[in-house]
Amino acid sequence: MEKIQFSKTDYNVTYRSEKIVFLPREYHLFKYLYQNPSRIFSREELLNAVWPMENPVDRTVDDHIYRVRKKIQPLSSVVEIETIRGQGYLLSMKEVQKSPLLKDDEVSTQVKSLFRKYHRYGQGDALKLLAENQNVFGFQIDLPNLLYLHFMKGDFSWFLDAQEITFWEKCFYLLHIYSLIEPDKKKCLDYFTCALSAEEIPEYHRLEIKLLNRLSLLIFTKQLDKAATLLHRSKNEIYEKNLEGFIPLILLSELWLTLLQKDILKIEERMEETENKLASFPYLRENANLSIIKGCYWLLKNNESKAKDYFDEAFQLLLEAKFIPGVLMNINMILFCVDDFGVSGTLQTDYKDLKEQYISKYKLNEIHSKIEHQLQYNLK
Repeated sequence: MEKIQFSKTDYNVTYRSEKIVFLPREYHLFKYLYQNPSRIFSREELLNAVWPMENPVDRTVDDHIYRVRKKIQPLSSVVEIETIRGQGYLLSMKEVQKSPLLKDDEVSTQVKSLFRKYHRYGQGDALKLLAENQNVFGFQIDLPNLLYLHFMKGDFSWFLDAQEITFWEKCFYLLHIYSLIEPDKKKCLDYFTCALSAEEIPEYHRLEIKLLNRLSLLIFTKQLDKAATLLHRSKNEIYEKNLEGFIPLILLSELWLTLLQKDILKIEERMEETENKLASFPYLRENANLSIIKGCYWLLKNNESKAKDYFDEAFQLLLEAKFIPGVLMNINMILFCVDDFGVSGTLQTDYKDLKEQYISKYKLNEIHSKIEHQLQYNLK
């Protein structure tokens, strides 16, 4: 059954288009009953669960049940709090009929198109709302988009826990998650190269690995000549096949490569050219990446203050897009440039600390060895 959503920041719950506003004890009482459906609770059990450090009067539970019942009336087709005479209270779930639109191919096609648009423009909130309201809108998110949603949100552990999904279906994302934390980028490049030659990997993932992902890792491993050769081949194929979604990414890769060659005049020419071309692609994540490159350009010119302004602007865009991997990728790129350009001091320390905060928050150290084990077993 589609779940009722409990807010983590206030005392509200939502279900489809309905929003219920509770007082704190009402919220905790309803949440406790909802988490234990079909179980009868006596008044004493509910008092101990919801009012553990207080001495409420005898009517407290009954009064709160009455108020909760009134507030959840809009959800009467989903849940009901029953009185079990002589025993207490029970929350029962009701069967919700599935939308007939789930079998409508036209709706499915239109939603997939909308999902791609939100994805491309970095509309994280819109993607999240679509995912949470599939039954309302009458569609089901397919596996490729489901995988992307978990990756976008930083739900990295899910890729290890989802046993029903094959290694090859999630290989692309396991490779990316691994590259966020693994310091040996040569090892990451080797795994991506092995995946490229595997017949089992989905073709749309193979194409991105072939044209873009290895290019980034060649830059990270300072194999700039090989990166330039691959860039030329990838750029030609992207334009020949009109792979529009890849165009901003290849332009940014080209700019990164120019930046690392450290010719100020060439960098400025390429930056202006790239900025003009990206004006046709108003995507949040790509604009964030451009701001990171601009910041690194100012690092090269020894202006850390201006660099920091661009970095802050970039991370604001990435957080607006709700794209957690992008935050980590760009922190890695900043630290790479800090090292390559010989920058030291507070800027280096600040971004190392920020990286550690994200690694801790998203439990990357805990899953690093587990992902590596899967990559070794399947790709070597």
